[in-house]
Amino acid sequence: MSSIFSKAAGTTVDVTFGDKNAEKKHSMAYWSIRGLGAPPTMMLCAAKEPFTLYLYDLVEKGEDGWSSDYFAAKGGYIKEFKQPLWNLPFCVDNENNRVICQTNAVFSHLGKVCGMFGDDENSASECEQLLAEIYDLRDVMITFVYKPNPENPADVLKNASTYFQKFESWLEIQGEKSKDEDASVVHLVNGKFSAPDFHLFEMVDQFEALAKQESIDLYEKFPKLKEFKEGFASLPENKFYLDSWLHKELPFNNVVGRFGGLPGPKAYTHTVSAKEATWRGKGLVELSP
Repeated sequence: MSSIFSKAAGTTVDVTFGDKNAEKKHSMAYWSIRGLGAPPTMMLCAAKEPFTLYLYDLVEKGEDGWSSDYFAAKGGYIKEFKQPLWNLPFCVDNENNRVICQTNAVFSHLGKVCGMFGDDENSASECEQLLAEIYDLRDVMITFVYKPNPENPADVLKNASTYFQKFESWLEIQGEKSKDEDASVVHLVNGKFSAPDFHLFEMVDQFEALAKQESIDLYEKFPKLKEFKEGFASLPENKFYLDSWLHKELPFNNVVGRFGGLPGPKAYTHTVSAKEATWRGKGLVELSP
């Protein structure tokens, strides 16, 4: 099955944890950026679930156009798997030869696979609510990055603060539930890893970078959010991913965006920046702690 996707992917990453021959029950696919691909990738790494990651490159076409082998391959994928909802990111359930599409459906599926989607019906519902809220936060960033006539960064951060306040309050409640009142709150649901942890971490990381560019203190009114971000990054389960090139070398957003199209983050300039896009076209890569 892997050859179906690797043919159009610029990079195929086989992620293993000691045994290179271990069965890979799932595969993940996204653009060759962090974006929506980073949270499920980070989650699988934290759970030490072997998997394959397909990264599709968006490259220059002509003087000002863009193209990707993914566009040509997508129709074939839809027919092969009878999945008309096809979109990036997608997750392949290799055991059952099926594909899960749509972001939060992917997060939910992999969260359950990794044991990171709550312990009961109530906590699973909390995971679902949080994933939806984090996606709303993401829309603030995406509107700024890709849409025409954007607001200035300070206003973007102000808009995002509405969501940050919600997460600040949520984290305060999680702290009140903790048996150790002095412990940092590094998880969103019941003091344990859950799928929303990973998406909130990625989004806060992006907004933090934007705030730094504008010399704005993102955490001035959100100390719990800072505690979560720094504490989650320091967890040993996350070290492998955060030390890898998948986190350090992939850009936040795609090359057509006005923010984070290059690592740094910096903006990508058509043709001029191509030489800096070292994450493209890596072929088959093996990654292991």
